[in-house]
Amino acid sequence: MGARLLSLLLGIMLTGFGWAIVEPKGPAGLRLPPLDLGMFEGHRSFIGWGVLALGIAALLSAVLPKGGPKGGKRRGPPVVDFGAEPEAGVEYHGDEEEAAHTSRLSSSPTPSALW
Repeated sequence: MGARLLSLLLGIMLTGFGWAIVEPKGPAGLRLPPLDLGMFEGHRSFIGWGVLALGIAALLSAVLPKGGPKGGKRRGPPVVDFGAEPEAGVEYHGDEEEAAHTSRLSSSPTPSALW
């Protein structure tokens, strides 16, 4: 419950800041002091709309109910059978392939202990 309240407050603040960046007009036509964005002044509309969208998302996450499974019945057996034995037709021939990969590709000496 506390997380939802904080999300609601954060959403209200971010939405207000975003709208103040996009359109700096106060209530009843009063002009708010402009927020100085410094070297990002050319990106004012993108920053404003981004903060506004983030505030709306925070508001919606605080207001909408949680989703997810409600603990209903299972529809069928599990897909994977962990107790099954491997197939009898499968054979492992790893020893033959390992012998082919043991040859050395470089002529550098093998490392040895320094002591």
